[in-house]
Amino acid sequence: MRRTIGASESSSIYLLGICVGSLLSLFLSLALRNVSATLDGMSVYSWCGYAIMQVGFIATVFVYTRVRKVDVVRVAKIKGKLNPVQIAILPFIAIATILVFLPLANAWSAFLGIIGYHGAGVSMPSFSNVGFYFLAIFVMAIMPAIGEEIFMRGTVFPGLATRNIWFGVLMSGLFFSLMHANPVQTVHQFGLGIVLALVVALSGSIWASVIVHFINNLISLTLTAYLPQVDEIYLKLGYFNWLTGAASVIIGIVLLVCLLYLFYRAGNKRQRAGEVSNVYEEDGFTIVATANVTTKSENVFKGMFRFFKSLFTKQGWKRVQYELEECNEVEYLGKNQHMSGVWIALALVCIYWLYAFIVGMV
Repeated sequence: MRRTIGASESSSIYLLGICVGSLLSLFLSLALRNVSATLDGMSVYSWCGYAIMQVGFIATVFVYTRVRKVDVVRVAKIKGKLNPVQIAILPFIAIATILVFLPLANAWSAFLGIIGYHGAGVSMPSFSNVGFYFLAIFVMAIMPAIGEEIFMRGTVFPGLATRNIWFGVLMSGLFFSLMHANPVQTVHQFGLGIVLALVVALSGSIWASVIVHFINNLISLTLTAYLPQVDEIYLKLGYFNWLTGAASVIIGIVLLVCLLYLFYRAGNKRQRAGEVSNVYEEDGFTIVATANVTTKSENVFKGMFRFFKSLFTKQGWKRVQYELEECNEVEYLGKNQHMSGVWIALALVCIYWLYAFIVGMV
């Protein structure tokens, strides 16, 4: 069984998954074309549509990897484990992600409104009772968290990361946002996709992104169900004012970076064992010097401060890249592998997104 998939192959899985999900949705619409019933204010088709897309994603992954003899459990990091400290940090990472990208998403949404975009948002039930609330959590929070993560961070991201870890993080975030074909949510989904890829890379476990994804969806559903006037409250607080929005983004970025560092520190076996790595360049080559130290582990706050300072240096970013690559445990195939599949997938999904954008403009 193969333990690595390349960038072009992961892009093929990506396109195949979207096609399978779209075809299943088409068959569902044909089967329910004479059904006009609603369930808690949302059409039966919408309820089933949320679920069937996730079924399509998971089916694509497991059928493709079985046919192509890929060890999906290893590639997708399904057996990866999280310790209790890491699990406790993940909800705060989800909240910090919202704090960073919600103001940016609102600014993007306002821009779309200015240029005349009036496309529909995400279909939501009316949450008439607590039973429908929990049904929505299962269909719209749990299922997408599992299905989309096994699909995107489990197979698409590992393949893209074989070229370069940052290429994998950014491109998988872009693929994730575009595949939803919802222009209003594009900015938030892009940022969320980046964070989801980072927590998987740092932990070596797909369940890290599943938890963050679930909490993100849960917060959205809960606000819609029990605080539907949230936008009005934000307006009264001046939330859409550029100053408060910028403050939210800056504070959120600082919190997010700190939390990601703590998440990395909590799960990094080499650091707990006292191993220190320095990354530097010599004659055009990247040199990694590793040494075992027996001194007491560095204070977490000092380590966080030192990490923050390093982000303003080239060597600091090289260290971050090195640590991500070590934690991610991906076999790097380099820039010489065929990338045509990636660019074809990007072009096609951009067309898919543009179609949704044009529909919302007319």
